[in-house]
Amino acid sequence: MAKGISSTQVLPYVLERDLNLPKDRQTIFWIKPRKGHDSNMITRYYVKAIIERGDGTRDMDVKMADNANIVAFKTVVKKIENFAFSDEYYEKHPNIKEKAKEVKYVDDDGRECVDYYVPVIETEDMIIDVYHELDDAAIREIMNVASDVSKLGNVEKKY
Repeated sequence: MAKGISSTQVLPYVLERDLNLPKDRQTIFWIKPRKGHDSNMITRYYVKAIIERGDGTRDMDVKMADNANIVAFKTVVKKIENFAFSDEYYEKHPNIKEKAKEVKYVDDDGRECVDYYVPVIETEDMIIDVYHELDDAAIREIMNVASDVSKLGNVEKKY
């Protein structure tokens, strides 16, 4: 059944690879489902990244394409709960690590590990920092589910 989406609707999503983790190690992305107009606005940024050459060939401005990816991500991700930044990030931002909660666990190889999870991320700058920390597969998964509200609703019931 097709149904209209509220422009203020934001739904939780846990990455598929995190669903089997304990809740204290799951990251929750609060995603605003993408509507047709949102997709058109984002496409505009990607089109700007295309460079028309005088000889009829085209090229891509990588910096502008990266910016388009960031715009797309922050358009759909409105809040993030329980995110563990990399050690490198925490070295550059010790004030963020101070606010993070420590979670100890044993990895698949039997080693004791510690991660530091930031409880809530809502500012645009921090959401962009999360974007830069994520691998491509996670970004693609988030962008794909933002286009299908039924996937967001299904995950909401899983955690």
